[in-house]
Parts: sequence; structure tokens; C-alpha cells
Amino acid sequence: MLKQVKCNLCGCEQYSIVYKTYKGDISTIQLDNYTITDNRRGLPLRIVRCSKCGLIYANPRPPVQSLIASYSKMADAAYLEEEKARRLSAQSILNQLQGFKKQGRLLDVGCATGFLLDEARKRGWEVFGVELSQWAVDYARNQLGLNGVSQTILKNAHFPSSYFDAVALVDAIEHLTDPKGTLEEIRRVLKSDGIICVNTPDISSLASKILRARWWGVKQAHLYYFTGKSLRKMLAESGFIIKKVKTHARIFSLKYWFSKIKDYNDNLYKICRFLIRNNLKNKLVRINLADQVEVYCRKMRKLKYLEELEESSYAVESEMMKVVAVLPAYNAAKTLKQTVEDIPKDAVNDIILVDDASRDATVKIARGLGLKVFVHHKNLGYGANQKTCFTKALESGADIVVMVHPDYQYDPKAIPQMLEPIKKGKADAVFGSRMMKGGALEGGMPAWKHNANILLTALENVTFGTYLTEYHSGFRAYSAKVLKSINFRLNSNGFIFDTQIIAQILLHDFKIEEVPIRTRYFDEASTVKFWPGVIYGLGILKTLLKYT
Repeated sequence: MLKQVKCNLCGCEQYSIVYKTYKGDISTIQLDNYTITDNRRGLPLRIVRCSKCGLIYANPRPPVQSLIASYSKMADAAYLEEEKARRLSAQSILNQLQGFKKQGRLLDVGCATGFLLDEARKRGWEVFGVELSQWAVDYARNQLGLNGVSQTILKNAHFPSSYFDAVALVDAIEHLTDPKGTLEEIRRVLKSDGIICVNTPDISSLASKILRARWWGVKQAHLYYFTGKSLRKMLAESGFIIKKVKTHARIFSLKYWFSKIKDYNDNLYKICRFLIRNNLKNKLVRINLADQVEVYCRKMRKLKYLEELEESSYAVESEMMKVVAVLPAYNAAKTLKQTVEDIPKDAVNDIILVDDASRDATVKIARGLGLKVFVHHKNLGYGANQKTCFTKALESGADIVVMVHPDYQYDPKAIPQMLEPIKKGKADAVFGSRMMKGGALEGGMPAWKHNANILLTALENVTFGTYLTEYHSGFRAYSAKVLKSINFRLNSNGFIFDTQIIAQILLHDFKIEEVPIRTRYFDEASTVKFWPGVIYGLGILKTLLKYT
């Protein structure tokens, strides 16, 4: 039994009929089972337009539970025949998404067999999907190894708030029983700087106006029919602002395109088959009929959403994160023990020391303190030491890596404050700043070094478009996602490594936060002398020239 429904956008019950493809009482008509590739025309349906807001939708329609049961039983082996084409289409969407977000955690709502997720995983994304079809979920999990795909609707997946960097809703919103509610749930699980892609047939397109009810976008399985205007309105009502709008070009084999022609004109189909040789039938062809709209949106930043935008993400995971402290050491025997003693043991799970061919007892003391020690048998440089630190930390399964210099110049007691923004999902990297709250001069930093630090940081901010107070602190925390995404091993083996890794982080659109820290300059602490400092500064300028 079909049921009457209200407009999903404004709640109005008044409508006018757009298309009606049946005779008699539609409430007595039994709708056919759904498959993705089903393109039969003339099936009984009634499409209406809301008298208040103009949203077009199917009315009446089957009850929600009946629709869910139908989707759950859906199996469509013909869908797999166009796998190569569907993957190319997915790649084009990912190219657009990565113009906004390079990598991160991606959710595909209505992911079908998971081709888009599989392509995203190849690019370094951590992928999740929700899909109702048991057949499609089994294929995604068993054939593609996509264990993040679940058979459920989005609301019942219970993802944490501010969890995803990107969400894809491709050829799916038109199938949803509650598209506005789903968009609101997407807003909840999307990070404040996340991006969403919505892709759907455009009923206001020229093709739709010409073909009317026989347009390929009109199907029994489609519950909603969007125009560019109504889609923009629904996204705005759900708290999104559109950043980019484009038409989507479909990619399919000639064989597939011919099958679409057959739906409209059998004689034309036979002529095309005659003209095209058999060996060309599998040739992939991209066609843009301008009847599929694709939009990319971000969260609106309005007062009513302020609490949500500031809400902590990763709350579910933060207590389970493995934190590894790494100590890049060179001749640190006099200060190592006190540095390690001040590291809060309840804040870190492991401590790794990498020794860069020290000439003192650094290695012996480190082993006596029970640290995991790795030794360079010749001096490779500060940057090379960091490379080993990060590599060994990642190999140990670190979720967060915090770097502490073992010369006791930085206060290890500040580690919990360094970790907090990453654990809450507010940052991907955190730098301890000696320049905030006057900490540098109070800690004894030489005036020439203080002034040079300010000047170089100003130049770096101008180059990279940032507002950091310091680029040159050695007290830093990185999420594993950052270290896995950037190729830090290509950087310099010297001190310039610190600037190069910041450039990499910014170019990958990761977020950096700073926390104020104390610094301590004393005779036993290692420090860069004047002329090595000049060489370091020139190296920074050389690096900046590459990005101007």
C-alpha cells in the first residue's frame, strides 16, 4: 500500500502533479523490485511539485520499512559489468574532492559495491561506507576488502560527531526517504572544515524537459527530483554553503550507451550496433548531457551552528590513541635523565630515543632508563635524526608522535597540552611556541636569536599565508595521519628539515595549532651558535624562494 507524504523540504502538503504514468488508483499498484541498472520506462508513478517551495518528489510512495526491505534485497550483477567506467567516474569525483581536502577520513553514503571507496583508499584515504543492499555490502567487504562498509542507514551507523573530512553522496540523495534529515546527519559527522559532494540527476535540464516522463532520470526508485535551485535550498536549510557547482559527465562503455538508446528507439539501436564493430563495444566513452548536477559544499559558519563547529571530534577514539615520545639526541648525556623524568608517564605510551653518533654516554644512559634506543653509527644530522624518530614511531603503531629535545631546553611537562588539540580533532599538528606570552626572552633566549626568529617567522607567514607565532620550535606533536601523508623522508638531513615539514603539512591542507611553552637556555643545553644560525637562516630563505 502506497502512502501520501509531505514535502521533505518545507513540510507543505499542497502540490501539483508534474507527471502521472498510470490509470486508475495508484494506491493499489504494486511497485517493482529495485536494481541499480534498471532503466525500464513507463512504470507507474506520480511525481508532484510542492506548491510552497517547488521541491519535486514521488507522491504517494511505499512506506519507509517497505523501501528499506526492497533495497536490502537488491542484487544487480549487471552493475559490475561497468566496473572500469564506474571507477573512472569515481576518480573524477575524487579529483574534485581533493581540490578541497587532500586526504583524511572519507564516508560514502549509499556506496553500492564500493568502487569509489576503493579508489579513495588507493589515494591514502581512510574509507567508510553505508549501504542497504546486502549483496553490495558483501561484494565491498569480501571482494574489495572494504571492512569499513556497513549494511545500514547513516543515522543508525552512530558515527561520532566531527568524524569525517569528506562525505560523498553520489547518485544517492534521490533515493533517500528523508534527504534533509540525512544531510543534517552528514553535517553532524562532518568536520568543521570538511567537504561534501552531492551528485544527482537534474530534472530542470534540457534533456529532462524534452523527454519528460521518459527521461532516464525518472524512475520508480527515485523518490526526489532536484533542480539546481531546490538542491541549493535544501543544502542551505541543512546548514551547508555551496563552494562549487558543475555538471557531471557520465562514463560508460559503448555497449552500455547503446542499451540506453534501445530504451527509446529500437531501430536506432540496431543501426548503431551495425555501424560499431564488436571490438569497440567495450570502449569507454565520456558524455556530458548536462542533466546531472554535482555540488561541493562546506558547513555554514553561522551563530546557530557555533557550538557544533567547536565541538570536539575524535572523542570516542582519544583515550585509545597511542602516543609515542621521540627524542632526537646528540651528546645529551648531561640532560637526558632529567628530560625523561619530566615526561608525564600517563600522557605517553612509549619513549624512543634516536642517537646521532654521540661522543658521550647518551646511549648508555638511555638504555639504563629503559628507553627504546636506535643508533646512527655516524652523524647524519638533525633532520636525519627526525626521519628515524618518526619512522620508528610509526612502525610501533603510534597515533600521535610528540618530539621532545633531550637537552632539557623545552619543558616536557607541557606534553598533555600539546596532545589535546590533536586528540580533540582540532589540529593535525601542534607546535610549542616560545614566542607566545614572552616565553623566549624570559627563558634566556639571546636577543639576536629572538629577533632573527621573529623576522624569519614573518617571512614564512607571508610565504605560506599562515599566522604562526613561531616556525622554529623543536617541541612538536604530529598525528600519524600527517606523517603518513607527507613524504618527510625527502627533506633535508639538516636543521632546515623543520621548515620543510611545515611546508609539506600546509600544502596537504592539514591544520596546525600552537600552544605557549617555556624555554630554558643554560650552559649544558645544546644550542645553535651564531654562524651556524646564519647558515640556517639562509637555508630557510632558499626554501621560501621555492614557494614564492
